[in-house]
Amino acid sequence: MHIRGRLCLALLLTLVFQATEAGAACRSMLMPAAQLKTVGRGIVLVRGEMVHTGIDLLAPHGSLVRAAAPGRVIFVGRWYGYGNMVDVEHPDGVVTRYAHLSRFAAGIQPGATVRVGALLGAVGATGRATTAHLHFEVRIDGRPVDPRPNLALAACARPPAEREPLEEARAPDRSRGG
Repeated sequence: MHIRGRLCLALLLTLVFQATEAGAACRSMLMPAAQLKTVGRGIVLVRGEMVHTGIDLLAPHGSLVRAAAPGRVIFVGRWYGYGNMVDVEHPDGVVTRYAHLSRFAAGIQPGATVRVGALLGAVGATGRATTAHLHFEVRIDGRPVDPRPNLALAACARPPAEREPLEEARAPDRSRGG
């Protein structure tokens, strides 16, 4: 496994994801939230069926959630147990999913182009969640891939301004079930 970190003004957390199943090259991704700790067990199978398809990043309610890599937003809204969710498709076809959001950032809508680190929303506990956290998934060809083996947590924190509650976020549109 090849892991490489990217230093981004010495304040960003990184994760590295190697999509060997899809033959994709190693890519460097921004950690989507400044988490207190990682909880859960990544992808969990029960009797051959997936019951948990990503990793949970415990963070205070309202913490900022950012795009892990550049791409195009393909879904924004409420989706069953995921609660408020954003899916971003990246140029190589990999999709990252950000779930249980309390709010969506202004301008985040299907078709929007996002850069690495673009504001997507704020950490929450919507959907099937018992505490505020970000559920983060990486999907290749529609199949979830556990990001944990390639997770490189840098020992640095985000700037204080990024730890404040999300001001530019908008509330979910309740008229569409969100």
